[in-house]
Amino acid sequence: MKKIIVFILLISGIGFLWANGENETANGPVTLRIMSPASDFTDEWIESWNSENPNIQVVREDLDQTKWIADYIGGSSADIINLGSGAEVPYFVKRGMLYDLTDYINSSELLKDDIDLEGSGAYLFEDSWYGLPKDYNNVTAITYNKELFDKAGLPYPSATEPMTYNEFETLAKELSAIDASVFGTEVHGNWFLYMAGDMAYMINKKLHTDGQSKMNNDPEVRDIWKTFLRWRKEGISSNLKNPISGWAGSAFQAGNIAMVQLGYWYGASCSAVDGYDEKFGWAPAPVMEKGGKRVTNSLGATGFIVSSQTKYPDQAFKVFEWYMAGEPGKERAETGWGIPPLKSLQTLLPYDNDFNKVRKDIAMEEVKYMMPPQTSWYARNNVYAGNWKAAENAYLRNEVTEDGAIDMFFKSMNEAFAFGKEEVGE
Repeated sequence: MKKIIVFILLISGIGFLWANGENETANGPVTLRIMSPASDFTDEWIESWNSENPNIQVVREDLDQTKWIADYIGGSSADIINLGSGAEVPYFVKRGMLYDLTDYINSSELLKDDIDLEGSGAYLFEDSWYGLPKDYNNVTAITYNKELFDKAGLPYPSATEPMTYNEFETLAKELSAIDASVFGTEVHGNWFLYMAGDMAYMINKKLHTDGQSKMNNDPEVRDIWKTFLRWRKEGISSNLKNPISGWAGSAFQAGNIAMVQLGYWYGASCSAVDGYDEKFGWAPAPVMEKGGKRVTNSLGATGFIVSSQTKYPDQAFKVFEWYMAGEPGKERAETGWGIPPLKSLQTLLPYDNDFNKVRKDIAMEEVKYMMPPQTSWYARNNVYAGNWKAAENAYLRNEVTEDGAIDMFFKSMNEAFAFGKEEVGE
């Protein structure tokens, strides 16, 4: 019964795990299970590895975090797992689920001196490495539609000097006035959480207090959260009355959004649009004050970790090392879908036209200002997203005031943190 209760807590985003695997020395061929989407660990790569490494065979299973957690509770976790967001590394470390790869990485001739520490930092927790991103992204950099700027009679943003968030909001209002089918901007998914963290860093504030167990009720931090409510209420981004079809990226490419903050990664998607290099432009992540502190983040970035239950950590690390530094890493870099965690591979990023040159130049400059996501290890990312959406919708339905929505969000998060503390025995 206890395991059933814990499993329910985990799939809702909160929970504690106690299972741990014991390492075994393999005397013969071993098979490693890799849980990942096929797009991130292709059949071609698996075939290549297996043909060259008969003593370490790998099999892929589709990514399903609920199944991963259930398997872990049952003592049968996959060996290598695709982690959707490195921001959740601390959450899983606190619950004993991740293998500490520090000694392996520090001994690796391919990895130890080549890791981009700023871009990969979410996988380094309490001075220990628990994985690496497959690639990362400066998520708050701006992609804008030149045609919509022309239609509004507005000059293009600078590609080198960041605008302030106040200037960004003013632009979004002016662009939204073009016609009813255009939004000035749109916040994708749960990225509001990471944007809020960056904004707080820039004014030397934190989103949490009391060892990450409470939301910070500082007035300036509350104002940051109000920014996203205001964008929805004023219609410069989608809302309950005027939603977008699909996700922010597709709506942008269709000409329904003038500016999106999706970062370097999004440029590869834009390249599928005819005339993308003439139609779309880039601008750096905004700042809170003109000439002020610059911060961006990578959401922690999608990457790979090794389960603490693996019986074959030596073999698992060999596959991990090959994936990051071998042919898979080189192929990923050449596609331009993200910035490699290894500095030596960053020279392979596309640089063939002004669009790709500017997006890479902005990204490599913004790497200097990357800071880890401001998330608490007492709750998973989907808990933040669900609680925020409930408060936001209550505000948009005029059931609560702006401050009432923030109070509602903080209350639900503080309750989640308290429960998370209990689950990890604190």
